[in-house]
Amino acid sequence: MLNVEPAYFVLLPTAALLLLGLVMVFSAGSIIGMDQNIGGYRYFLQQLTWAAIGLGLMVFFWKFDYHKLGKVSWSGVLISLVLLVMVLFSGRSAYGSKRWLDFGPVNIQPTEIAKFTLVIFAAYVLVMKGDRLKQFFHLLVPVVALTLVEAALILRQPDLGSALVMCFSIMVLLIVAKTKGTHLVAIALAGMTAAVLFAVTAPYRLQRILAFLNPWSDPRGAGYQVIQSYVALGSGSIKGLGLGMSRQKFLYLPNAHTDFIFAIIGEELGLIGTMVVLFLLGILAYGGMRIARMAPDDLGRLLAAGITGLIVIQALVNIGGVTGLLPITGVPLPLVSSGGSSLVVCMGCIGVLLNIAAQGNRREVSK
Repeated sequence: MLNVEPAYFVLLPTAALLLLGLVMVFSAGSIIGMDQNIGGYRYFLQQLTWAAIGLGLMVFFWKFDYHKLGKVSWSGVLISLVLLVMVLFSGRSAYGSKRWLDFGPVNIQPTEIAKFTLVIFAAYVLVMKGDRLKQFFHLLVPVVALTLVEAALILRQPDLGSALVMCFSIMVLLIVAKTKGTHLVAIALAGMTAAVLFAVTAPYRLQRILAFLNPWSDPRGAGYQVIQSYVALGSGSIKGLGLGMSRQKFLYLPNAHTDFIFAIIGEELGLIGTMVVLFLLGILAYGGMRIARMAPDDLGRLLAAGITGLIVIQALVNIGGVTGLLPITGVPLPLVSSGGSSLVVCMGCIGVLLNIAAQGNRREVSK
């Protein structure tokens, strides 16, 4: 029998965010689709198709024993590494980055797959190592070393935002795995130093940081997108302009249906709409961490914590960029933004959480 409390704390916000995302992609994507001469329904139908595929993947992982998933996770990591290398040579470019691989009419973003498979693999390895994690070498190899390799490949695209989300998610795993404090501090300091160096040595990243500090210093350049996001959020006020009534989606706000869909939510549904999104994400985070606490074993605990961290951290990075609290990084809002790879992988993550919840519930019933 399904463990009602933790599972529904994940299922209900997932369903609500998914439905809200479909509505907002229809609203924001219709204008972009017509401008691109591909039809006003194109992005909505694509998102609907990916949502159906994602639901199928969610059910699969819900029924697939997460212990078996951990054992085969190394193959997922290998596939991810191959895809990350492929995208550097044959990937499709957009907005100055190579992030997508085209397979006929279908395009995928290998970074999303890499984040998912790495979290599963890292959780499995950390559990298998057990007390050996007290030795710094066993912490570095292979988890930290593999994280650095994948982060380096993602940075080559370039995609600093996704690399940071992945690294922070692995840090969540290391914390939950009760890694020695001195080791965590050393890894954190090294990671922050590397992040700062990558941010200031690339001209376009430095521009984003300067735009974050003062977007009005370059209102038609690096600061343009965040200023237009402010306009959207400010125009919505408390109650919003009404569903479908956004003005910024008429090509004023770039990526309105993808990375900046939260701004369109704020414009059309107001502060109330944005607070609902934050509330749903908060419930999802609570449900995920509760599943981690009630997991039947250490693997389930680490997996639930890592996957919850992956979803929540990415959401916070996206919302932080849209609201100007963080530099713009170009990561989508989980379950809401237009984008097949992000949506399908996120639904897979939810399926793993539900599987852990179900197994935890069966353990409680059997006691």
